[in-house]
Amino acid sequence: MSHPFDTLKAEYTHLLAAMAVREECKKLVDEVAVKLIGYKSRYQPVTDAIGVPVIFIGPSFEREGSSNFNLNPAQGWPLHSTSKIIPHNGPFPNWFSAAIAAYKIDGLDKVGRDNWTFEMICFKGEALNGFGYRDFHHMHSPYLWGGTNIQMPGKYTEDGKFDPTVMDHQIGIIPLAKRMVELDPSLALPAVPYVPSPPISSGIAQEAETGVEWVQTAINTLGYTPEIAVDGSYGRETGRAVAQFQRSYGLEIDGIAGPKTVAGLRAALTAFEALEKTK
Repeated sequence: MSHPFDTLKAEYTHLLAAMAVREECKKLVDEVAVKLIGYKSRYQPVTDAIGVPVIFIGPSFEREGSSNFNLNPAQGWPLHSTSKIIPHNGPFPNWFSAAIAAYKIDGLDKVGRDNWTFEMICFKGEALNGFGYRDFHHMHSPYLWGGTNIQMPGKYTEDGKFDPTVMDHQIGIIPLAKRMVELDPSLALPAVPYVPSPPISSGIAQEAETGVEWVQTAINTLGYTPEIAVDGSYGRETGRAVAQFQRSYGLEIDGIAGPKTVAGLRAALTAFEALEKTK
């Protein structure tokens, strides 16, 4: 595999800690998470059989087939027909049989029920959808992060066709999985016991010197355009502005103001202030 789990795990851990659902998406995340919890009795037999957790099955099937149980979870193909997409499979007598076959195709049954973590959900979800976003467009996949502060514009509108201006409006599997556990703690992963915690409001710490407003002010001071509102909300525009700074400063472009980006902002501000004094 071109991207082993061990090489990506630390990145996923960082992104999971930084993730926050964008304000305009919170209502939709809640609605979809509640809907998926309502289908728990359909997912649970699959979990019992091969160990794939409910909070992976529900969100991924929502992305693949809009939770339509007449469709194959592998490809969104009608259950009672043979898929015309490789790998060919079907027909199936019921959704349970199709789900078992689908998850075995992708090796999800080999993970082991006690080895599932949110990092593993990230990895298997990205692998399921393909590493095209990462490999060819150097961005985090909306399949995982749609609806969060980590999402950036760019979407495969059809197989092999990428549009950098399109924002994927489907919610990613990670915010849905997280919200499902918050609403129903019995869905917590065996390897990750549920511990209630306050919601994360942004991708960075909220200390006065490096909080969201500080980042927004720094970006504006450095003259990046368009100017962003200094409102303490780490939304889409702030993420785009941070990514613009990262690109110009030679940093990893993820739209998240982590320690390296904050250090870069500080250095850039120091240089800017020194330049201003010479004028």
